[in-house]
Amino acid sequence: MYERYHIHQEVTAPRFRPVPKFIIQRAGNCINCGKCERNCVYGVHMRRDDDPRRMADPLSQFCKDCFRCIAGCPQRALTISVGAEFTSLGSGGWTPQRVTTVWNESETGKVPVFGAGYRGMFSGPGYDAMWTDMSEIVRPTRDGIHGREHISTNVLICRNPPFLEFGPKGELLTPMAESIDLPVPFVFDLAALKESTKGIMQGLDQAAKELHTLLMVPVDKVEAYGMDLSSGRVVPIVGDDAGNEVSKMPEQVRFIELSDANRLKERVKAVRAARGGMIVGTRVKADAELESRLVDIACEADVIHVLFDEEGRESGGRYARDALRSYHKVLVKAGIRDEVTIIAGGGIAAAEQVPKSIICGTDVVSLDDALMVSLGCRMCHSCKGECPADLANAPSEYVKGRVVNMANAWRDQLLEVLGAMGIKEVRRLRGETGRAIFQEDAERDSFAGIFRGDVIG
Repeated sequence: MYERYHIHQEVTAPRFRPVPKFIIQRAGNCINCGKCERNCVYGVHMRRDDDPRRMADPLSQFCKDCFRCIAGCPQRALTISVGAEFTSLGSGGWTPQRVTTVWNESETGKVPVFGAGYRGMFSGPGYDAMWTDMSEIVRPTRDGIHGREHISTNVLICRNPPFLEFGPKGELLTPMAESIDLPVPFVFDLAALKESTKGIMQGLDQAAKELHTLLMVPVDKVEAYGMDLSSGRVVPIVGDDAGNEVSKMPEQVRFIELSDANRLKERVKAVRAARGGMIVGTRVKADAELESRLVDIACEADVIHVLFDEEGRESGGRYARDALRSYHKVLVKAGIRDEVTIIAGGGIAAAEQVPKSIICGTDVVSLDDALMVSLGCRMCHSCKGECPADLANAPSEYVKGRVVNMANAWRDQLLEVLGAMGIKEVRRLRGETGRAIFQEDAERDSFAGIFRGDVIG
């Protein structure tokens, strides 16, 4: 019987002291009229328990930046400023706003609300230099998360045959390869995590079970993390002795990843000999040479897991936004794009970057740093010294709750994007660059008639 996919989320409070974006201060000229309390629906302003005649210090961590209290204070006794602790959060592509956004998503499981609206730059590096089509004109009755019509976020991990052949009676003659159907277009890459305690790993395993997704785990860490290969959730990452490693694995393991693309043909052949029909993927570092090797890799591996750095770049500096579009075009030109699955990982720091990555040409996104941020990681410039989020001691139930909540919020935002476009399934979004506006294209279209063409690019 058909059952619509649903993620059950529960509020999971943080284990650390919240870091407010804005610090609200009450001056001495406050007359304790309580108008700020009546104006605020988030509980920032309350009266003191020991003396209800006086207002307590503002609870800035609950502020949603609506400024109603500031504007409504008759004495102008309230001031607001950006907190120094907030501005110290994050590094690289992880801006302070993105860190706290993921914290909020991981606590409530809902799309976050920002009362002050967007007050940042219109554009930026990488995915921030593209905008998805969210026009209500395209679909005035868009559903998004409201569910009046079904929008599928399912993706397949497999090698598709280049064509189907049928017999005289309509029977399918083409042998169909093993495939894995995921209800969400993201997996967890545990090999890329900075913190790998048993509590975190078991919590991520429980979250993957709840979400029906996969975990990429180095084969030598599976036992240490307390994971069960027979669960079917674990994708072992194996080294040079791939054939021998695969022969020891239970039959529930249907998908393995090779640690790199060295001697790829030989290692894939060994895996096929040990376990026919298994999905074989390979992890490849995004660099300037990958584009020229991509077709050869795609002819051998069923899945190509492209790894960008923490800022979502190739080793040569090109952002994933541009690299993935180039990879996609190379495979399309070779006529094999639909035969192979592309997983892209590294630098994914916001819900909006999942559909943007898919638009640029990937099938599935692997999450790494976002998982740690959901647990309270501040994405400091270095992990030296005492961790303010105490990640090492995070219990598994906390990890599961936070990650499941974040996944629900990210899926809801994906549904909003698909609904606004009038697209019923996420697989149709792959490579649809016409569904997005890219900064350089917008500049060329706007200014080509004013400046010389070589100035616009």
